[in-house]
Amino acid sequence: MIVGYAWRVCGTIHAFRWEESTGMVDLGSTIAGASSQAQAVSGDGRVIVGSQEVRSFDVGVRWIDGRQERIPGEEGFVGIAYNANNDGSIVVGRQCRPAANDQTAWIWKAGEGTRCLPMPVRRPSDLTLGYAKAASDDGRVVVGSQRIGTTDSEAVIWIDGSPSYLKAYLRANGVPDAFERWFNTGEITDVSPDGRILVGWGAAPGGLRGYLVILGDAE
Repeated sequence: MIVGYAWRVCGTIHAFRWEESTGMVDLGSTIAGASSQAQAVSGDGRVIVGSQEVRSFDVGVRWIDGRQERIPGEEGFVGIAYNANNDGSIVVGRQCRPAANDQTAWIWKAGEGTRCLPMPVRRPSDLTLGYAKAASDDGRVVVGSQRIGTTDSEAVIWIDGSPSYLKAYLRANGVPDAFERWFNTGEITDVSPDGRILVGWGAAPGGLRGYLVILGDAE
């Protein structure tokens, strides 16, 4: 299964899913004339996650067997959903409280609801945007980034809800020269189901580079 979004008419996009047996299927929009986007699909193919345009906000949603439902947050609904675990019981994304312009990342778990994910501490004057891009199957490891200002970005890893910059985490756990001479660590884009293998990209000497990080077995 492949999911994504495509232009329906000028100015409006709709989420879609594609399978060899059905071809491209429009997932539609719950609001006439508004856009929807699909960002990812669970490993079992049953749950698709993304967003639905609601007035001026992109609200995080799930499609379960083709039926859209909004993801509830701590206050109202959350922002864009970027990924789900294998069975769709865990979803992650950005903007925990869109109505309050809260830029922190979030994690939603079936039976538990949504929790805002704190960002690593920085100067209060920094404009920062938190992105949770993927989670391990048990939800203990969440990965993503913190956009800083308009041009910079640092990879972030949350372990049991506690945030760390990836470079700082590696240097504190046996890799003292991690990302030496890199300008930034950019973003972690995905994590393996067991939470041990991370992939992402950052700004290295000579240009943007992809990277792979394998974490140890220690708890």
